[in-house]
Amino acid sequence: MGFDQIIFTEHDQGLGQIGGSAWLTSLDLWPKDPETGQFMLPVVMITSTFLTVPFIPPGMAITVFVSIEYGRDAIKRSSVRKLAVHQQCEMEKLKLGHSYVLLHELASGELNASDVIEVMPRAYIALQPLAPKQMEEELDDPDCGIGVSKALGRPAWLQDPLYESPRYYFLAQILDSDIAKISPRHEGMFGGGIGYIFADSRAKKMQAAGAAGYFLVQLT
Repeated sequence: MGFDQIIFTEHDQGLGQIGGSAWLTSLDLWPKDPETGQFMLPVVMITSTFLTVPFIPPGMAITVFVSIEYGRDAIKRSSVRKLAVHQQCEMEKLKLGHSYVLLHELASGELNASDVIEVMPRAYIALQPLAPKQMEEELDDPDCGIGVSKALGRPAWLQDPLYESPRYYFLAQILDSDIAKISPRHEGMFGGGIGYIFADSRAKKMQAAGAAGYFLVQLT
């Protein structure tokens, strides 16, 4: 199992996707913002084949949802700040529920939720090994990896490194600039920074839908 760069394609590789609707079996499973009650936006979906080792049960997926507020021309900076964790002392913000990492059964198709939320355009995830120079940069700093969308390795922290219990591990990061290429309307969702997905190591034994990690953003 190596470190791979995440790239995006029009062809389904069976690994997951950016944008699109959620592959849920019921709308009842769709997370809602705890303050507004609005349906949260599905940003990333990852299947059980995303890694070459078991990390979630076969036939299940992880979807990252976030709460987003739109201004007239762009995503409101205030909604980005709710996702941002720049220091260890801010980790408590994750409990406010403005992002949600959901483990769920992978439905046979996307759930049609057009009447309750406008989703992002869809692009599929593909993986390619880091190039030698990228790997050198990835390993150069013990606390901070290369700043590309990627699976595993070290987070490319833009602010203070964050530390969590061994129960969670770094699964992937997605750059705001890659989101913007897929959906210009959603440029700035991560404040021009990076979104980080941390998975719960217990998720590989979970059989029912539920929280399976956490998601946060850092920006400069």
